[in-house]
Amino acid sequence: MFAQNSGLSPKRRQLCSCENASRVASRLFDERPGRIAVVRTGDPLQPYRICFRPALGDEVELEMVS
Repeated sequence: MFAQNSGLSPKRRQLCSCENASRVASRLFDERPGRIAVVRTGDPLQPYRICFRPALGDEVELEMVS
């Protein structure tokens, strides 16, 4: 995860959080059941992303499967 002192605004930190990514993934999962994952990217501006098929080697933080 990125440091709290990274120079990002509080709103950006909230939008970039794992909790927000999990919330968005949950909404997408409700709309389209199947497989969805939250993965870490290592990029401070987008530390987490949501994907339907994580690639081999992706750091999966959360995975939902129906």
